[in-house]
Formats: sequence, structure tokens, C-alpha cells
Amino acid sequence: MDRGYDLVRRWKKLSNINEYRDVWVFTEIKDHVEVHECALQILGKAREIADKLGQELISVVLALDAEQYLPVIEEHGVDKIIYLNHQDLKHYHERIFTDLVYDLIEKYKPSIFLFPSTEAGNALAARLAYRCRTGLVSDVLDLELSDEFGNNLLIGDKPAYLGNIVAQIICPNTRPQMCTVTMGTFQKTKMRKENVEIMKIDYKFDKSKIKIKILEAPTRKDKPSSTLSDAKFVIGGGHGLVSKENFDKLFDLAKLTNGQVGGTRRPILNGWMPEHLQIGISGESIFSDLYLAFGISGAIQHLVGITASKIIIAINKDPNAGIFKVADYCVIGDANEILEGLLNYFRV
Repeated sequence: MDRGYDLVRRWKKLSNINEYRDVWVFTEIKDHVEVHECALQILGKAREIADKLGQELISVVLALDAEQYLPVIEEHGVDKIIYLNHQDLKHYHERIFTDLVYDLIEKYKPSIFLFPSTEAGNALAARLAYRCRTGLVSDVLDLELSDEFGNNLLIGDKPAYLGNIVAQIICPNTRPQMCTVTMGTFQKTKMRKENVEIMKIDYKFDKSKIKIKILEAPTRKDKPSSTLSDAKFVIGGGHGLVSKENFDKLFDLAKLTNGQVGGTRRPILNGWMPEHLQIGISGESIFSDLYLAFGISGAIQHLVGITASKIIIAINKDPNAGIFKVADYCVIGDANEILEGLLNYFRV
């Protein structure tokens, strides 16, 4: 009964969605030392959307010593920065962050709210979407505005059915329109607006609401680190290499060329490659000078992670392989034979 009443109350509140305006970005602070690169990339796309709407781009920052990060954020096209600064915000806490940001949404009514697709960003976006009784599109491939279904609705492109199609998702009746964005989806753009407004919000949170007590600072899961996002030369492998024996040759080539090995989801499922080397929506995005892809068909989940590479060379015996649509150079041939030839060349 109470929940149903709350839904009705929420619907009545949104009867005039024109009250909601501006584009917000949750500008996450990574490891309490720097602004997350993904958040800066989102600001570039958000600036484009805000300009088309004739509205403001607003960055939302929650952190310890938040003031130190503001100069970096100001260089990325924001009109305003709303920030909260407190010791309790050094680490992401689901209850504290959700309550504080929800209060901001209720007060200032953003029309669009974008989040990095990180552990904190995904968790916060999901909780806020439930609180606001609005929709959430995760891991979008692109964002655009359209009048086809309503006045300047945000359309989020999202892969569906194992990446075989791209679904366009809209949120016509509730606000904010919310999306999470994967690292590398958009390009970071530096530009500084004149007279950036800085708004500090007083930290107010009743800790009696927290039922679980944290005895020590949280730590990240112990998993191998990947240097894929920093590598200048990446060698990728897919199911087309047929066997683990063939896939292992990628590591041999990487040693000879000072490269970094990565791959698609299938080699992980086959036991050929550890999970932290996956490239794509569920893994890492790469920004290499050269990406050399062996036996990769080109599912959209993988393509999203490689499009920021400067040069892509794809090797596949299928002339209709999807990866050829994004490759700069296409080699139609047996990936294993060409891999063996490259190894022989560099071993000389």
C-alpha cells in the first residue's frame, strides 16, 4: 500500500517534466587521488548534449578534500560544479552517497544524469534510479537527442541479444534520464567555460541511519592488474585461433614486440586467457597506437573497447567479419598461419 502510494505521488510530481533541466555528470574520484578518466570522457559528450539543449552542464563531486580536484574538472567544459567535502566521502559508501545525491536531485531536478560504468558509478546509479522511480540504461554505446518520441528525449544505444543488435532505449515519462557509460566510449575534450560556478553543499548525513558499522577502510578485490589501457601496442586474440596452443603464441609475439595481449570473452571461457585481459564492455578499453586482432569476429561488445585505438589491423578468414567494418587494414586469411609467420620474422 505504501509503495503504491509512493509511485502515485512520484508520477504526480513528474506531471510537468519541463521542471527538470540541465545535464549532470557524477564525476567520480578514483582511489581518492584523481578524477576518474571515464568521468572526464563523459563530460565531453555531456557538453555536446547540453549545448544542443541550451542547458547547463553540471559536475557533481563527492570526496575528501574535494577542492583539489576542481581545477581539473573546470578544464572540461562544465558550467557549474556542485561538490561535497567530508572525511566520510573518502570511500564510496552506498547509503551515504545515495542519500546525499538523491537530495540534490530532489532539490535541483536534473533532466539528464550520467555516470561512469565503474563499481561505484553502477551501484550509485542503480540505487538512485530506484529512489527516483526512473529508468536506467547501463553501458551505453552512444547518446543522442531525438524528437521522434518526444521533445529532445535522450536516446541510449545499448547492445542486446549477445551483441547481435543495438537497442535504442528512451525514458519518456520520468526524470532524470539516467545512463552509465563505459570507459573509452567517448573522447575526452578539453575546453574551459568562462565564469564556472562553484557551489559547495554542506555535508549533512545522519549516521544513525547506517545499520552496518565499517571497522576498517574498504579495499579493492585482489585481482591481477592489467596494463591494457596504457599499452601502445595491443595484440588481441579470438575464438578463431582454435586452440590454447595457438593462443599462447600471442604471448610469444608480445614478448618479441613489447606488446600486450588481450582478447575477447570466448578465449576466457575456453580457458586460454585470464579474465583481466578481456577487451570490451565487460573488460578493458584500449587506447593503443596499434591494435592487431587475430581471429576475432567483431561482436559489438568487443568493438566498443577498441575504437579508440589509432590503427586497427584485423586478420580473419571470413571476408564478412564484423571487425572489418572498424579496421583500418583488413587481412583476409588464416590467423594462425599469419601469426606463425610474424613469429618467424621477429625471431630472426
